[in-house]
Amino acid sequence: MFDIRIFSDDLSRLKTSLLFVPVFQDQLGLPESLQFLEAALEPGLEVAMDRANFQGKLEESLILFPRTDQVPVLVLLGAGKVVEWDIEHARRWFGATVKVAQERRQPEFSVFWEKGLPLPKDSEIFFTESAAAMVMATYRMKEFQHGRQGENGVEITHVELIWPDAPAELERYLSEGLALGRTVNQVRHLADLPPNVLTPGRFVEEVRNLAPQYGWKLRVLDRDELEAEGLNCILAVASGSANDPYLVLIEHNPADARGTVGLVGKGVTFDSGGISIKPSKDMDKMKYDMCGAAAVLGAMEMAAQAELPVKLVAAIPLVENLPSHRAMRPSDIIRSYSGQTVEILNTDAEGRLILADALSYLDKNFSPDVLIDLATLTGAIVVALGHLAAGLFSTDGGLIEQLEEAGNLSGERVWSLPMWPEYEEMLKSRVADVANIGSSRAAGSITAALFLKKFVQQARWAHIDIAGTAWEMPERSYRGKGPSGFGVRLLYHWLKHIFLAAKEESK
Repeated sequence: MFDIRIFSDDLSRLKTSLLFVPVFQDQLGLPESLQFLEAALEPGLEVAMDRANFQGKLEESLILFPRTDQVPVLVLLGAGKVVEWDIEHARRWFGATVKVAQERRQPEFSVFWEKGLPLPKDSEIFFTESAAAMVMATYRMKEFQHGRQGENGVEITHVELIWPDAPAELERYLSEGLALGRTVNQVRHLADLPPNVLTPGRFVEEVRNLAPQYGWKLRVLDRDELEAEGLNCILAVASGSANDPYLVLIEHNPADARGTVGLVGKGVTFDSGGISIKPSKDMDKMKYDMCGAAAVLGAMEMAAQAELPVKLVAAIPLVENLPSHRAMRPSDIIRSYSGQTVEILNTDAEGRLILADALSYLDKNFSPDVLIDLATLTGAIVVALGHLAAGLFSTDGGLIEQLEEAGNLSGERVWSLPMWPEYEEMLKSRVADVANIGSSRAAGSITAALFLKKFVQQARWAHIDIAGTAWEMPERSYRGKGPSGFGVRLLYHWLKHIFLAAKEESK
């Protein structure tokens, strides 16, 4: 178990074998309170930096060995330029400490910080995100590997944060960050499970195991209940699979709740495209088509752990999209939960179908103030934004601004795209209320969002298309290959620092 403890005693009493020290490009050298260590270095600090051409660039490292065991091995870890220091640089810097320690096979190490060093945001955000980054940097999917334990270095178990005169709240910030990092890693692990293991039913088991721990009210609608409720879009997508579909409804309802938020996550545990089958190249990545569902589950966990005073209701539709003699067909017409009929022109546009039913269900039965869905919805968003930002769609300007701010805090950035009514013309059907794809490939992520908008009648709503960010984001010290866990930190910071703050101001 990875943990972080605080050392705020006299530095002369410091006992550690490996000490990381931040060094900025424009402040080369040890912080003043650590300069007493220079006498034990051979060669001296300036000579070592000169020989190695150490410049303090972000994540650049220089290891210095002392003449005596009484002084720790020092790792000067570049932090870049002070003027460029921001939350993302902090995440990368703290994540790099884990990487270097693993390479040196050190399960325990220390990190130095103090109030004289720059903070890009207030201490709470800085240390919550930095601690989370360290935990995230430890993630490895090893469940199905045997005999390869040594490939990824040692398991980090303990980190000591050295801060003379540490602020009283620091322990709380670090604890929050540890929880956040662990939750993101759990979401990544769910996404990494193979689809023959993480079926819709297995996902339901995961939720059932968590519910008692957090005191959630849980309802799981099975096939019979889906039919009784008229959730026909969910049923249609699942019709080709031997694995049963579900709609999972989770309620987090604290006594002091201020406002109600609905969260919907796309949970296609494997997406072959159905009858409109996908190309075989990269189809293995379609096990990640449930990343929206996993992120929503993670956000619910974090809200419960942090005891956020907001009522949260999550709807997670879980299906597998496969071709068979029972599968839905192009030209089928489905009557959705909302009563609107949908012409199926492409069975690979299945995510919007299950989201449509889930959005309608939450909007009608729970009347949330705000309704947000996360989904690996369209390849078009990858063309538009690549793997650096998720697409954000809403007609509510205030909600757009809030989510953009949360994206800047979390590093899970979102970018707003237009939802002009003229685009809706592309969704017209000759034989039904709406077609499930646009009349051309143009503006595919926009028409998908406008399709979803038709199924939300009351709540302020936003759709976040994470198809480009759920996996294949650029590698960072805290984010390796594979699933990113995108959305957990975005939603958590939005809920805690923005949504609830707005509620407080409106009192």
